[in-house]
Amino acid sequence: MSKPVIGVMPQCDAEGGRIVISPDYFRAVKEAGGVPLLLPLENDPRDTEEILERFDGFLYPGGPDINPLLFGEEALPECGNIIPERDRLELSLLPAILRSKRPVFGICRGIQSMNVALGGTLYQDIPVQLEGNLRVGHYQQAGDTVLTHRVAVKRGTLLYDIVKKDTLEVNSFHHQACRRLGRGLVENAQASDAVVEAVSLENYDFFLGVQWHPEHLYAVSDDMARIWRAFVGACRRKSAVIINAG
Repeated sequence: MSKPVIGVMPQCDAEGGRIVISPDYFRAVKEAGGVPLLLPLENDPRDTEEILERFDGFLYPGGPDINPLLFGEEALPECGNIIPERDRLELSLLPAILRSKRPVFGICRGIQSMNVALGGTLYQDIPVQLEGNLRVGHYQQAGDTVLTHRVAVKRGTLLYDIVKKDTLEVNSFHHQACRRLGRGLVENAQASDAVVEAVSLENYDFFLGVQWHPEHLYAVSDDMARIWRAFVGACRRKSAVIINAG
């Protein structure tokens, strides 16, 4: 069977006017048996069906903050850089991806983008907006592969089915997070301060968003490698269904 082709939403160097991507996303997909290809930043809606036909799954990577106007709020002073073109691409493509039943995996900004696309809201800045005493440092100063806090995984969820564990140790590089979950989203894991760390979508084969960065951990954590293999495996199954239907 041919390898599944994964469409990767582009990261962007706004100042330099360049499309970029961390190589760890591509390495993780390749190690799990997929072929990653970068999507264009600007998508003509008339090309959406062509894009769906050519990709077996989609990856929403990390990146800058999402425009709060997209979930009905004005930006707080703590809100960071915003790239409107990326917001438009990711939010406009997700409904079409879901209609096609393609697997989708979101990381850090990715889980937040997927949540907003489904009508959810975000904490624009966790230290400012989260009530109670913070017990978790969500933006670590340690290196990419250092595990700095734990997340509690809920049984009966997609994430639990993949890792078969009640607790995972993760890295963390974010100051925003899902607040109110969007339509059909189910919490799969949370940090000890109740910040949502993973979500899936009801009645969907593979829709997973995680707040940490497993692309940095696939080579050093069996748990993270399992997540990547589960995503690429779902894309492979989708590819086989499409080929058989054709």
